[in-house]
Amino acid sequence: MEIRPLAELRAADDLSLAFNPYGLGGRMRPEEAAEFQQRQIADCDLTAGAAAGTRDSFERLRTVFAYGVLCYDVYTIVSDQALLIYEQALRDRFMEWCGGTITFRVPQAPDVSYSVTSYDDVKRCVNRMMRQRAKLAVGTHDIEFNGMLHGLRLWARTAGLLRGRRSRAAEEALAKLRNHVAHPSGHHVDTPVGAARTVRDLAELINQLWGRATPDGRLYPAPLHREIAVLSWNSAGRTRMEPAGALTAADSMEDQGDDEYQHVVVRAIPFIPGSRWNDEHWAEFDTRYETTQFPTEYLWGPGTRAEARTWLEHERPEGDSVDFTDRVFLVQEHERVLPPMRPAVAAGLPDNERVGIWHTVRADLPEDAFVHVRGSRDRSTGHARRPGDCPACSAEVLGSGSHDEALRAAAAALGPIQVMQLPSVRLPSSTFWPDRP
Repeated sequence: MEIRPLAELRAADDLSLAFNPYGLGGRMRPEEAAEFQQRQIADCDLTAGAAAGTRDSFERLRTVFAYGVLCYDVYTIVSDQALLIYEQALRDRFMEWCGGTITFRVPQAPDVSYSVTSYDDVKRCVNRMMRQRAKLAVGTHDIEFNGMLHGLRLWARTAGLLRGRRSRAAEEALAKLRNHVAHPSGHHVDTPVGAARTVRDLAELINQLWGRATPDGRLYPAPLHREIAVLSWNSAGRTRMEPAGALTAADSMEDQGDDEYQHVVVRAIPFIPGSRWNDEHWAEFDTRYETTQFPTEYLWGPGTRAEARTWLEHERPEGDSVDFTDRVFLVQEHERVLPPMRPAVAAGLPDNERVGIWHTVRADLPEDAFVHVRGSRDRSTGHARRPGDCPACSAEVLGSGSHDEALRAAAAALGPIQVMQLPSVRLPSSTFWPDRP
């Protein structure tokens, strides 16, 4: 190996300088590159409750990441090490969760409990109990637990520490990448962009394990803020969304003699330019079907603009926050697959509209539930029809059958279902929901 002088070791790596805020291109000055790269993960702070060992390992990653400006290979080292900390975080959280005691359920025998003081103790107990086909007791559930990464992921999901259906696919991808790093079959190189993203994903996962969602997070986002909004449409099919405060201004539409508009008041995710949480399907709002991407709550209408203003001034509704992950939908299959419904709305349907096969599906977005049910009609697609996680998409099947059976499956997941009967309100639809009746 060539011995390099200190001055050369201190010099910026020309390849690292090529990554700038606009992508690959002109080289940045070393001072600017050092600041820019550090800012990519500067806000990835862990919650105060995270285990000390996990925290120390993560902070070491952030420290070493800054040196990638001097040595491009550091980014690959950081990315690989972040994937290994993935399992460390799960182990540390498991030890806190079990509180020093783990319990196994043995077929046709009493439960067996062990005291453990380290994860090595856990592994020894697991190896002993696997020979007896025992399962780990996680609350009221029993799971296959091998003490390895797969078992830890299953435990974290069963214990309710990780949430979201789409994030499950990201966890699976991280697990595969971790296994590739732990058991390499060749040389690989990562980029500053890839390394920063892996560190950010790791920070989100650690924080979620210890009970803190990430504002504007990619994997485990914090609840989204909903504001009071007015949705309007006319006979020509024109639609618009405006904040409720706009109704207190001069009614320019009526003053200009435009077409008659109808208005409904809702709680909805506001449109923020550049935000990943903008609801692209707000104009397809329907009180019966879940046709907007994020939960939109009906409050009043339809009526004229003056009536909407009067209702708002009298009721003064306020915004709220809503978690859109792990929602439960009922999807009706009768000659065709209809858009998803909320269980409370499905519970209020008249008897003549309860026909066909009903599917109870847990998903983050209504389109995920719809795509799963539609895909499950063709067995060659790989979509599951039996209860459990679908191997082909990010949905979980909770049950299928009659209307009553689907509602019972929803109640098992959510608790008692309150019947909801809403007026029939629908904005002009687009081609996104072609099967909407």
